[in-house]
Amino acid sequence: MRVRVRLYASLRRFAPEGQSGSHFEVDLSEGAQLQDLVEALKIPSEETRVAFVNGITRDMDWVLSPGDEVGFFPPIGGGAIAKIIVDTWLYGELAEYARQREAVSRQGDEAAHNTSLLALSAGPGYANLRVALPEGSTLRDLLSWLKMPGSERGITFINGELSAMPGLQPDLDHPLKNGDRVAFFHLRAMWPFQYRTGVPMVRELSSAMVQRNDAGLRHAYSEEA
Repeated sequence: MRVRVRLYASLRRFAPEGQSGSHFEVDLSEGAQLQDLVEALKIPSEETRVAFVNGITRDMDWVLSPGDEVGFFPPIGGGAIAKIIVDTWLYGELAEYARQREAVSRQGDEAAHNTSLLALSAGPGYANLRVALPEGSTLRDLLSWLKMPGSERGITFINGELSAMPGLQPDLDHPLKNGDRVAFFHLRAMWPFQYRTGVPMVRELSSAMVQRNDAGLRHAYSEEA
């Protein structure tokens, strides 16, 4: 089976060559545990006291499943890991993902393992969460924690800068910082391209637009276009 792995901080030196700052895939035997993954990566056991599987902290005897997303963190200050707080806004139909995450926390499992959801407020057509993520997390990690497929989001802003459009998501590996504000809009939230002239963009989206022949003059994108 295959799992996706990301190593943080000092553990990045154990990643395959050229992949220290991103996710990479590892093949394991069926029924493998987190400890088996640690050994496959040749990481000393004393350096991997904290592991997240699909956004939830797990012990080293946790049995992995195909497609799991695993993050390993080195111990900091007696085993604690540094965290950042991301002010996350979900608009339209995407607000349901926030409500689902709150429901999981209330059931007790996540509350016992992971205190990522710090606060939730919601109203007609929106939800606002304060999410605690490990330092070094990216937008991809936030989407993973929300359990929201990237294909379901449309216009996205990070600190007021446009970072993604429907079908165009160059921001997945954008590093998040403490206090960042991220806003996700659903696919039917229209924003005519005429109003995008001069809009501030994150570096990743700006670079992607420069490489396009259409200069970004469309509402939705596909990999082929």
